[in-house]
Amino acid sequence: MPKPPDTVEGILGPDGILARSLQGFEFRPSQLKMARLAQEAIRRNMPALIEAGTGTGKTFGYLVPVLLSGKKTVISTGTKNLQEQIFFKDIPLLRKSTGLDIDAVMMKGRENYLCLHRYRQYSSQASFLKTSQTEKIRRIEAWLKRTTYADRGEIPWLSDDDMLWYSISSSSEQCLGSNCPCLEECFLGRLRSRAAKARIIVVNHYLFFADLKVKMAGFGEIIPRFQAAVFDEAHTIEEIATAYFGESLSTRQITDLVGDLRKGAANLRGTDRRGKLDRRLDAVQAGSERLKGEFDAYEEKGRVGPEFLLKLSQGPGRDISRGLRDVWGDPDLKDDPQLRPILDRAREMSRLLEEILRKRDGNWLNWYEKRKMSLMLHASPLDISESMNALLYGAIQATLFTSATLTTKGTFDYIRTRLGLPKATLQEVCPSHFDFETQALLYIPRRLSPPNAPHFGRDVAREIIRILERTRGRALILFTSYHNLDVVYEILKGQIPYEVHRQGDAPRSILLERFREDVHSVLLATGAFWQGVDVPGESLSCLIIDKLPFDSPGDPVVSARIDAIRSQGGNPFMEYQVPSAIITLKQGLGRLIRNGSDRGILSILDVRILTSRYGRFFLESLPPIPVTHDLSDIDRFFTETGSRSQPPNKM
Repeated sequence: MPKPPDTVEGILGPDGILARSLQGFEFRPSQLKMARLAQEAIRRNMPALIEAGTGTGKTFGYLVPVLLSGKKTVISTGTKNLQEQIFFKDIPLLRKSTGLDIDAVMMKGRENYLCLHRYRQYSSQASFLKTSQTEKIRRIEAWLKRTTYADRGEIPWLSDDDMLWYSISSSSEQCLGSNCPCLEECFLGRLRSRAAKARIIVVNHYLFFADLKVKMAGFGEIIPRFQAAVFDEAHTIEEIATAYFGESLSTRQITDLVGDLRKGAANLRGTDRRGKLDRRLDAVQAGSERLKGEFDAYEEKGRVGPEFLLKLSQGPGRDISRGLRDVWGDPDLKDDPQLRPILDRAREMSRLLEEILRKRDGNWLNWYEKRKMSLMLHASPLDISESMNALLYGAIQATLFTSATLTTKGTFDYIRTRLGLPKATLQEVCPSHFDFETQALLYIPRRLSPPNAPHFGRDVAREIIRILERTRGRALILFTSYHNLDVVYEILKGQIPYEVHRQGDAPRSILLERFREDVHSVLLATGAFWQGVDVPGESLSCLIIDKLPFDSPGDPVVSARIDAIRSQGGNPFMEYQVPSAIITLKQGLGRLIRNGSDRGILSILDVRILTSRYGRFFLESLPPIPVTHDLSDIDRFFTETGSRSQPPNKM
């Protein structure tokens, strides 16, 4: 193969190597526009915000300038699905089509990799041969002979909820580190050595910010040092970064630690020594139960005020920390190399609990949430801009943020402010490659109850039935609450001749597979389906949204951010709530048109988009889609586009 081109135009241009060598490649001006700006940002060591509409081909749009730059770069994605698509599909395709030497590696969180030490412990248990896991272990044993990094993604036959993987993988708390007898053979160690040499490291946002937190604490690193970073699906960064820049601890973690200490000290010599340890662990466990009990009368989640925080820190919190200090400070236990990593966990947990229960300044929120069998305590920053500047922008040469949904009201002001980027940040909107004016129609009914009306759910259900009669099913219906979802589901399931799927009735992947295969089916979903759903073709010919997706002010973090903006003299509704809802709405609507041949109806059933003073900001932030208030226009749209199919024979 001749020498690969060394310019973005030579690769992505109308006469570039991809146009000549890659079958089906279509030159996209927006893709080249994106690549040029990305190249400028990397060359000038500047941050950049790039909104790349659906169909732009944004992966190649940033991969090409990154490769040509010669800089060691981390590419971070919002989901594992996109992470794997980039590594297993996009990079190999670019390598084959251009002849570029692409030295890339993919990294996930440590729980995605088998731990040899835990695996050998598990598989050597005397009772093992009597369990139902025998055949699975036999298959894993064969897999270990051919795998390079022991990534669980390589064994799709093991279900996501199989407890076997939990027993043979390792969290950071369970890792024995330098004391591990399998250190020389460690798969994760092998992966990190490989990543240190690679030019491109493909990660996800969760791992990226976990790495920043480790570096912030001075405990080393997860991802080897790099020069530039690209954040794909960048609209999710603030929430993920907020979680990692803060602190969290659950009573389940405390219980697990107590169990691991009891197990690890089972062979401790001397009745007195074992008795002393048991008494201390009993005190820790009792403190954990009292801590959880303090919240029995409270709602599922909420803020922890200063007085309640003081009560917790001087009551059960102090008892837990004292018990943990007595355990990790016991000289009789420190001499045991098998116990040392667990004692380190106890020390870190004691520190963490004290950090979470201390009063902080106004930029921080103490809050809690109840889970099935445990209580989770959090201390979260309300503004991540300072941490982003200190840990990211000031530490590497260039940062690129890209997504199909970054602008609100035509500007990047909201996302730039939330992420703490300077005003000098390079900014560009690269419009979608698709023709929304002919491929889509937006239907908004004028006469419908407002969302706060008590009968809104019933009215919405009747309107949805009228829409589905015209679209012949083929619809994804997105809700902002489970309540409305359930109300509509109960009405729909006996009123339409199409299969109705509901989120929660099966795993997400199974629901999407059924929805794709049964062309005329209908899928009702909430939160998790607003993004990352890719169903091109006829099965998703209609997308309906019940309400404008404002974050719930009952969420403690959201309400605290609102109060913080208001206390500074700002307008939290226009500065925070509306822009956040616009980005979520754009993500939802992005599920409909996934390729150049897709045709479909968008419908927003919230009359506030027409009647409120802020409604126009939502409409102005959407692609140029024709708007109608007449149901009969849906019939005309499908007739004119030739995409209307015959109704299924299910009556």
